Amino acid sequence: MTLRRSAAPLLGVLAAGCLFRLGNAFAAVALPWLVLDLSGSGLWAGAIASASLIALVIGAFFGGALIDRHGARRVAIIAGLASAVCVGAVPAIVQLGPEALPFIAVLVAAGALLDSPGMTAQDNRIPELARLGQIPLARAVSLKSLIGNASFVAGPALAGISIGFGGASVALVIAFTCSMLSALLIAVWLPEARRRTKRNDGGMLSAFGFIFRAPPLAYLTLLVMVVVGFTSTTTSVLLPSLFHQAARAPQEFGLAASSIGAGSLCGALLLTIFPKLAGQFTALLVIVASLAMVPVALLPPLPAILPLAFIYGLLLAPLGVALNTMLFIQAPQHLRGRVQSASAVLTLAAGIPIALLTGLLVETLGSGMALMACMLATALATMCTQLWSRSADAGPR
Repeated sequence: MTLRRSAAPLLGVLAAGCLFRLGNAFAAVALPWLVLDLSGSGLWAGAIASASLIALVIGAFFGGALIDRHGARRVAIIAGLASAVCVGAVPAIVQLGPEALPFIAVLVAAGALLDSPGMTAQDNRIPELARLGQIPLARAVSLKSLIGNASFVAGPALAGISIGFGGASVALVIAFTCSMLSALLIAVWLPEARRRTKRNDGGMLSAFGFIFRAPPLAYLTLLVMVVVGFTSTTTSVLLPSLFHQAARAPQEFGLAASSIGAGSLCGALLLTIFPKLAGQFTALLVIVASLAMVPVALLPPLPAILPLAFIYGLLLAPLGVALNTMLFIQAPQHLRGRVQSASAVLTLAAGIPIALLTGLLVETLGSGMALMACMLATALATMCTQLWSRSADAGPR
């Protein structure tokens, strides 16, 4: 095969992953803005975010089995096509007005169902493709991480600009195009696996049990569940509601979301230089990050919001690294994949009630007070989990 000693398959798959994530970033900005345009209700935005999270949880739970049964190539292609169809159908039904909202919720959930398996499938064959291209695995993984973070940084800003020029439907058409191109690149560059092996590592229940039997791992998982839950609703419910209710331009919302992504990207780069930050000061950084976002609730001018959003993303970056590092250290090799999937399911599941609660807070308190309450709740929950962790460590061994 002529591609055996070529880096082209790896680069093609990485490009597909970049486009898939870029399309998701466009949709993540355009959909809540469109929902707020149609309904004017933060509750609807929270409900649709919850529907998306429920679908993500289901997809994450069954994603590994889908890939084992049908292969990474087929799952990645189907995920890209399904995402394109669901996102592309939204502009077609917007003309129904507020009556379109239940249909949008169904389309968002259907598209999200295969998002997690799709991204996992795109990454699943990176070690093999790196060997084919004679590229060190560490370099290939680093390149994947940088490309993924860059997509989440550029996507929201570009989506905000496209909404400002042509409305949310234009941004969704771009998301449709990105997903279609991603599926095409996978079809061209990702070869079929030569053989598939069936494995039975005790199922997902044993993975959940492993997490909660190890106190340090359970502590970090609970902390990530809280923080990721509130962080996801910050960009999907709180910030769009805040900017929308104040009649601020969608470009400003897109830039604020991109600043959070830029902070996360810089945080990931810093952790390659100072890796101990991921373990020593995680809880403190989460508390400071949450408090840094409180002034945003007052909706100051954009030049004041952007550095606060950047700090928020920067200081939260070590949390995910700390959890992944502990998963690799503590989980045995035969159970590691299931433990990672279980951790992802728990993290996504926590976001469902948080998204609904956030939507209710926006409706009852207003978007500014809701943002302030959520950030203070994140800081308080972090303090409580830290105290629980210390009491567990001080208990009988």
